[in-house]
Amino acid sequence: MTTARDLLDLAIRAYRREPEILETLQAHRVRLDEPLRVALVGSVKAGKSTLLNALLGEHLAPTDARECTRVVTWYRHGSTPQVVAKPVNGSPENLPVHRQHGRLELDLGDATADSLERIDVTWPADPLAELILVDTPGTVSISESISSRTQKFLAPPDGVSEADAVIYMLRSLHLSDVEFLHDVKNHHGRADGSAPRSIAVLSRADELGGGRLDAMVSVNAAAAKLRTDPALDGVCEALVPVAGLLALASTTLRQSEFSAFVALEKLPRDEREALLASVDRFITAEDENLPSPRVRASLVERFGVYGIRLAIAVLRTGIKDAPTLSAELVRRSGLDELRRVIDVHFQQRHAELKAHSAISAVYRVLQDNPREHTQELLEDAEEFLANAHAFREMRLISHVRSVKLALAPEELEELIRLTGGNGTSPKQRLGLDEDVDDLTAHRAAYDALWAWTERAEHPLIDRDTAAACRVVRRSCEGILDELSQAHFATV
Repeated sequence: MTTARDLLDLAIRAYRREPEILETLQAHRVRLDEPLRVALVGSVKAGKSTLLNALLGEHLAPTDARECTRVVTWYRHGSTPQVVAKPVNGSPENLPVHRQHGRLELDLGDATADSLERIDVTWPADPLAELILVDTPGTVSISESISSRTQKFLAPPDGVSEADAVIYMLRSLHLSDVEFLHDVKNHHGRADGSAPRSIAVLSRADELGGGRLDAMVSVNAAAAKLRTDPALDGVCEALVPVAGLLALASTTLRQSEFSAFVALEKLPRDEREALLASVDRFITAEDENLPSPRVRASLVERFGVYGIRLAIAVLRTGIKDAPTLSAELVRRSGLDELRRVIDVHFQQRHAELKAHSAISAVYRVLQDNPREHTQELLEDAEEFLANAHAFREMRLISHVRSVKLALAPEELEELIRLTGGNGTSPKQRLGLDEDVDDLTAHRAAYDALWAWTERAEHPLIDRDTAAACRVVRRSCEGILDELSQAHFATV
């Protein structure tokens, strides 16, 4: 079977005497072996940099408004910290690597945002070994078109997206936010299907819930309802609420902060509630049993009032140490669920997403630069994009709710699961625990194959439903193939 690498190599050979085209194709050949590129996109103050830092587990991306936040900034893995500014015109320049109070300070010197094409940050952070994260400039408001810099990065006029996948940051559940997603998706989309895969994040979910202790519960319920809204179909593969500020603070929780929370938890309830009635009172109140005003101000800055309340409530469940508190707050912030969604929709699809980006690039080059000997290559690339089963699965998952399928709700959930919407390993697709024996897994796969073959071939089924069932049937065949290969590999 022809692979993305094969098509790229054939295209490189076809254009070997055309330096500009050759350079483009060779760059995509290198990109094919890189970690997945994931861009964070959203309006100003949507919390992109805060979430990026939470995913990394340390303060690298600036979270305040400054010149460098107007530049597309790439974060890559490397053993030695390095910051490089790449100007629109001229040679790249190394910037000083300086940390202040645990935060990376990006000093552009005399350079301005308008003079820079991008900033490359190389850092020895473990998550960057799996993903290249890209922080993009925010839009002025959620209703305006995406900024030209972000637009150029995601959908350059003369090529495919620089991103393999996108995390869209939303500030609310309003219709305007959904319209923003459609606007951005329309800007990115191309006839060749090269728009990157995407998920949406409600990045300040605790604020949407009014900062109450049950804020995340109510926002998760609202998000669950919105996930089934056809308006989101085809726009993103998942919607995840995250309390971004809490997520970042929790991943970097200090022992001194744990001690401060313990002191606050020991206060009488009425006294504690009065203290938390306002930020000003919380910081300025005088009591020898309280942490210092400086420590309390730091807690407000890092955790917010919601995070402080939640930390105190969680301590009352019997938690005795900082690592356990950190883990529980991270879970409640929604960050663990976001990591799971990124794993399922992006990282487990790493090979397919990289191949999609590569073939989209080949297709674009062949379409824009036809030569006497390239027509067959163009047809191969077109067929690859249209018919590769992994791409069919991803398209089906993305659009499953916008197409009226003659399937019961439980059948739709099974469709999503079997096509990899909840994880791409054979047992994840079958809804089985990973320790289930091979015979049970094979039986489940055969049962699924039989059931979806029956649905696909039902004489009264409509065309769209039949097409969806055929995709699921092919997925079941793939599950059986994988299970058989794994079985024989251990014999």
